[in-house]
Amino acid sequence: MNSLLKLLQRKLHRLAGRATIARVKYVNNVRYLQLQQEGGQPLDNVEHLEPFGFTSHPLTNAESVVLAFNGNGSHSVAILAGDQRYRLTIEEGEAAIYNHQGDKVHIKKDRSISVEAKTKVELVTPHTHMTGKLTVAETIESVGQIKSGANIIAATKIDAGGNVTAGGVVKGASFTNSAGSASMSSDGTMEV
Repeated sequence: MNSLLKLLQRKLHRLAGRATIARVKYVNNVRYLQLQQEGGQPLDNVEHLEPFGFTSHPLTNAESVVLAFNGNGSHSVAILAGDQRYRLTIEEGEAAIYNHQGDKVHIKKDRSISVEAKTKVELVTPHTHMTGKLTVAETIESVGQIKSGANIIAATKIDAGGNVTAGGVVKGASFTNSAGSASMSSDGTMEV
């Protein structure tokens, strides 16, 4: 009876544990980890389970929680792969998605969202809709048309490398072309 109890204790002790990730590989859409358990044997081809809609490719030496369903490691799965080397420090109630290079999406407690990317943020969608104001600190570049259903107000000048077509009245403008320059007063009259 005593040996049976010891065997049961050993199996319970091995049901869950921590492990370090040694290698990651894919077979079709399944990710497998090679793991080194704390004070134990290496485990190979351990399936990495993740919640639906979220995925990550953990780095070598990241940590994982391993569940051994039969208590001896022959049928194990890895969950909750994490890496303290790159973890962000955030405030209570906040959340973030990040990678090991410092790129991140940070949902802050002041109800703002900060997106930081070293090279670019790419939106691949046929339509992007914004309900608020857009502030751009640098240049807006467009390879297509820029359309406005309302007034366009420029605090300085508008430089056009091509034709400017107005469907309505242009007021208070100045024009320069190869024939010279002209200006338009606020009442719409042209002065050359």
